[in-house]
Amino acid sequence: MATPDLSKLQQILASAEDNEAVLNQIRKNMSKVTELITEISTMLEPGYTVEKKERKPRATNGTGKRPGRPKKEVASA
Repeated sequence: MATPDLSKLQQILASAEDNEAVLNQIRKNMSKVTELITEISTMLEPGYTVEKKERKPRATNGTGKRPGRPKKEVASA
């Protein structure tokens, strides 16, 4: 009969925790991949048409100035 080795048991438990973390990450990535595959399959259907996004008009402020940093003023010496 084998003698129980505590360090070996700790190593097995640590590797099991690491494997569980890797498996959870793989599951999460696989769900993303399946979503992308379904999206691609809908795009490859014969009757698929691209939906154009409507752009919102730019907001105008009351002063008529464009947004951004003001230009530097040259100081005369």
